[in-house]
Amino acid sequence: MKTAGPAAVCAAVLALSAAAGEPAPPQGNVAMEVRTYQSSQDPALKLTAEFHVPAEARPLCLFFHGWHQTAAVSRKEGYIAKLSAKFFVVNVDMRGRGGGTGTPDASGFELIDGLDALDFARQTWPAKVDGKSGPYVVGGSGGGGNTLALVGKAPDVFAAAAEWAGMSDYALWHGDDKAGQYRDEMEGKGWIGGSPESNPEGYLSRGGLHLLPNVISPLLVVHGTKDTSVPPHHAEKYKQRAEELRKTNISFHFWNAGHSSEDFPRFLDFLSQHAAPPKLPEKGTLLVHSFLACRSFRLLLDHPSRVGSAEYQLSADGALRSLVFAQPAKSAPAKEFVLRLAGDVKAITLEAQGGRRIVERASQAGAWSDFRWAADGAWTARTPADTVGGR
Repeated sequence: MKTAGPAAVCAAVLALSAAAGEPAPPQGNVAMEVRTYQSSQDPALKLTAEFHVPAEARPLCLFFHGWHQTAAVSRKEGYIAKLSAKFFVVNVDMRGRGGGTGTPDASGFELIDGLDALDFARQTWPAKVDGKSGPYVVGGSGGGGNTLALVGKAPDVFAAAAEWAGMSDYALWHGDDKAGQYRDEMEGKGWIGGSPESNPEGYLSRGGLHLLPNVISPLLVVHGTKDTSVPPHHAEKYKQRAEELRKTNISFHFWNAGHSSEDFPRFLDFLSQHAAPPKLPEKGTLLVHSFLACRSFRLLLDHPSRVGSAEYQLSADGALRSLVFAQPAKSAPAKEFVLRLAGDVKAITLEAQGGRRIVERASQAGAWSDFRWAADGAWTARTPADTVGGR
């Protein structure tokens, strides 16, 4: 009778431990823990992630799994082991996948789940997080699409990002999918909802291509020229637009591969060249597609298919001073908003149709103060002059 080798026994124990929700035995100097954490966007959701906790402090690295996958599948594919030698890897189950509840929401609100997982890691294992560098984000296929979207929705959060085989434009990908392998989730299962014709802003708001003006983090885009699942024109169009915008922070690598075009030595080399997240200019305008997450503030719209823009002003130390939100004339209106500010902020001033009013803090979670209000049309939010420090 043939007996299992040590590697097989270790893998079996890891799988059993993860299924039971208990800490897994260490792999080298990394121990995996599967934890449940709360969504800041919808507290009713139960979210899960694998936290690959190092013995010594390392930079955080968020990993996004593929379209039809889970965190466990990414680990079994070997992706996580290749990253955990350098990073504290946070391998998230996107909502509705793995042990998480809720409905999958392609590159919409579900991206906030990744940011919440990073916050959970910082709060739970502060001594294991190297705060002097990172965080980073990596993903492939559907996770690559998430990475392209998140570096646009969270422009100053990540020190660097790397992705492979990601879709940059969901309307384009809908048209690519002649066999209907992915359209059923995009349409009927509500991962986006409807078609690009019936829900154009739903598809627009999720695609990284449409968020490129926001992208300031160093980004590596890798795509196989023989990819039939996500054709290479997704990366080609992204490259063309990046060149039009003169985005010198974005690098591209096309090579003779299919959908499995990952290149982890290249990823690790690229990420290691960038230690700290970029800084936003003290004032500017950013696109808001579903949400906008910056180090010192986050703005959440009331639906993942809503789009707009935010003109911001920061203090010298990075705290938000003012935020002016507006939407294109023909866009579906956002009517309810959540503004999350870093630090202990008790009230803000809101100027909107109907005049000026004070909005009191609705809740506080960790290092964040949350403010909620309803408004029609454009508005301006102003923070107190003594608000200090970005995250």
